[in-house]
Amino acid sequence: MNTHAPRLPVADAGAKPGTKLGAKPGAKPAARPDSAAAPNAAPVEKLRRDPRRRVLDAAIACFTRAGFHGTSMQQICTEAGMSPGALYRYFPSKESIIVAIVDEERAVRMSCLELLDSAPGFVEGLARMGQALFSGETPMVTLALGPEIYAEAARNPALKPTFDAVEDEMNAAIRAHLVAAQARGEIDPSLDPDVVMVMINAIGDGLVLRQSFEPDLSLVQMMPALAGLIARMLAPAAAPSLSPDRTS
Repeated sequence: MNTHAPRLPVADAGAKPGTKLGAKPGAKPAARPDSAAAPNAAPVEKLRRDPRRRVLDAAIACFTRAGFHGTSMQQICTEAGMSPGALYRYFPSKESIIVAIVDEERAVRMSCLELLDSAPGFVEGLARMGQALFSGETPMVTLALGPEIYAEAARNPALKPTFDAVEDEMNAAIRAHLVAAQARGEIDPSLDPDVVMVMINAIGDGLVLRQSFEPDLSLVQMMPALAGLIARMLAPAAAPSLSPDRTS
């Protein structure tokens, strides 16, 4: 009968600390699964983004889902993965976030004007702008939030000055192109430019609102026909035809 205790394996004197018993010297440790190496790669990348950008993107997502009044600051914090204290460091109120969204898109609107600058005619330029916006080629957040932004700007004194400034800048540039087109004889010179601008804005705002009601409406495909209608409305009046004198 064997009364000796079983012998325990002895670690190699040359083995590095942390080496499993029985492992061959110099053997590489088993590779960790990719999922274990970076289990939260996407969230970590999200957290590394500019904090201010994170708040704006989160707010846009929340506003799109629930509207301005249906979104709370806490919901924006959750969407951004940020504490309330960190969020308020960048934006003291929900209104300040909305102002930042509108002001941020001033550069996007100005880039649309380059399409008007390079177009062969005024109406063609408007059509190219509409094509770029409604196709998503020139992404504009305020296009998706248009009805919300218009309603909020009308009743919120904190937002209206910024909204009006962006609108006035855009309208002034389009109006200058309109007046130049009238001078060239492309647009009826008898038309009041301010009245024409009201009509152009009403058509544009109406299209944005209509698309919010009918998301599947293909405004991009309709743009040539819509441009044709606008061209007919703005075209110079045809000269009256001269008929031969009639004798009694």
